[in-house]
Amino acid sequence: MTELSSEPWSFCGVRTCDDHGDIKTCEVFNDLNGAVEVNWGSLDWQVLYPGSIHKFAVGLHMKVLVRLRDDPGVFGSCAVDASGSLLLSQDFGDFSLASVKLIQNERKAAEEESRLRKARQHAISKQLYEEVNRTTLRRQRNVLICTDVTISVFLSLVIFFTAATQNGLLTFDHHDRLQAVVFAAALVVLWCCAMGGVSVLQAAVDDNTASQLQASVRAARPEFGSYQERGAAVFDSEEDGNEDWRKWLFVCCFFSIPTLCFICAVLVTIYFSANGHSWGIATIWTLPVIMTYYMCCLFCRLWIMGIKRRANIVGKGCLVFFRWPLMILNALAKCTRGSGSVPAVSSLLQPPKKELNQPVLQTNQRTIVFEGNVLPNRHALSSWPGKYESAWDSLVAGARKHEISAAVVFLPEGLAHYGLHDPIPTTDDLCDLAGECWCVPLYGEPKPWGCRWWSHWIANIEQAVQLGATLEVYFFNGKKGQGKVADFTAAGAEHLRRERVFSQKIDFEKSQGFLNALDDGLDHLSKDKGPDGSSPFSREVYRLFLAWLPEHERQFLEHSEGLGNSQKAEVAWLERKGYSYMEKGVTELSASSPKATGQENNCSPSACP
Repeated sequence: MTELSSEPWSFCGVRTCDDHGDIKTCEVFNDLNGAVEVNWGSLDWQVLYPGSIHKFAVGLHMKVLVRLRDDPGVFGSCAVDASGSLLLSQDFGDFSLASVKLIQNERKAAEEESRLRKARQHAISKQLYEEVNRTTLRRQRNVLICTDVTISVFLSLVIFFTAATQNGLLTFDHHDRLQAVVFAAALVVLWCCAMGGVSVLQAAVDDNTASQLQASVRAARPEFGSYQERGAAVFDSEEDGNEDWRKWLFVCCFFSIPTLCFICAVLVTIYFSANGHSWGIATIWTLPVIMTYYMCCLFCRLWIMGIKRRANIVGKGCLVFFRWPLMILNALAKCTRGSGSVPAVSSLLQPPKKELNQPVLQTNQRTIVFEGNVLPNRHALSSWPGKYESAWDSLVAGARKHEISAAVVFLPEGLAHYGLHDPIPTTDDLCDLAGECWCVPLYGEPKPWGCRWWSHWIANIEQAVQLGATLEVYFFNGKKGQGKVADFTAAGAEHLRRERVFSQKIDFEKSQGFLNALDDGLDHLSKDKGPDGSSPFSREVYRLFLAWLPEHERQFLEHSEGLGNSQKAEVAWLERKGYSYMEKGVTELSASSPKATGQENNCSPSACP
């Protein structure tokens, strides 16, 4: 490859070139966002990447020829008879117009594909996180219910013993001073236990616990990397429209328990006063008085300091007296799980990994998984190149709405059928197939994803044939009818051969030719993926890889283009069974949107595997 200089895209206008004596030179500047080839009368075409310049000597009646690397059918020329500079976007007539339009259309298609991918991922993530949130809320609801039951038990005891003093079931005459003090202390302890339950409620729904829960969920599976868990903001009065049931449960307990306990304390005080139990009265009111004094001092200090939302801070502060249940639970957690363990309430709320697997399975089942949907009186889509992701989404959406009859199958990782292998039936028509499972004739060796999908696909095909459906096979755009294997028995061997050839790409990327291409500006090509999953950069790398390979391996890969890896076996199976099928390109999927298939801009170059 000719050594090229790389300059920024700010170059504009015509620049005067150096004349070395009587030799006039001209330069071609690639101000396009695509790779081109330039020829000024030499035997070889020279590659020019975006932002690069090539200089050459000007001869008599000389023409500079140019063509696009992605589409050699887009070409042009420009006569050169004097020193100067040529811009590919302006000085090559129809080529300049066509190439600029094609590159712009491809960029728009890539932007649309990116938008569709993001929308698809957002929709999947939204459903997934909703499922995860339901899982975490179930555990949180169980913890809150248990805490509420505990609070209710302690509060019921306070009310029961208070009512007992009023109904004469419990009596303390003036000689029973010690018993009265013990009774008052018992009521205070029960009240503290009930309020301790409120502190557990607050810990279960606050932001710190939510952050710990969020971190544990994100660490459980890579799909949860953006999962967000939000606390109930129980003391945040500025949360507009916060209708979180957890907040109102806490608020109800936070205000109702002290109110009921205050009423009970007043009733017991009246009873003690009538019987002369001053020490009992002092016992029952000591803690409320201390708390009231503490909260008043805290509020006044905050008011003097000019801190806003003082009531919220005071509300949090009053729970300091009742955090002893949390301290006990956390101490037990550290003793049983070690010093680095998370707080006890957080550990109770964290779903085990097995529970978190279920949301992934349920979401995949509704969004990604597709086991086919063969309909009567319709053409049956029997094979599809999976690299056209957005078009695949349109296909699946149409099939689920019963608008498209499809026999294709996709069972991604994480499902029960993923990784399972089905043996080849021992029938006479399959006696020429060797291997312990279908993976061997399909791929040449067992694969981690298994071959259960193949059994499902065969069943769908047989159903379509029984219904008399016309089978359809979709090829890469511009590659209709290409990429087939010799026959089904050769599919596995050819797959292994392709894997061996592609494994050489590691050595290719270390080769001097590839490093020279990077120096020449290969990295300036766009890496944004289009509808077929390729980008200008990936296609150019693939072309360079093909040129680097020995001739027989290059031809083998070129002849393999047109169908995906699994498609080659699918088409070979249809031919083995004698089932006729229609050959179509991806753009012919009528139910897909033009944007999804790249049809709208008519700009998708031939894709590389």
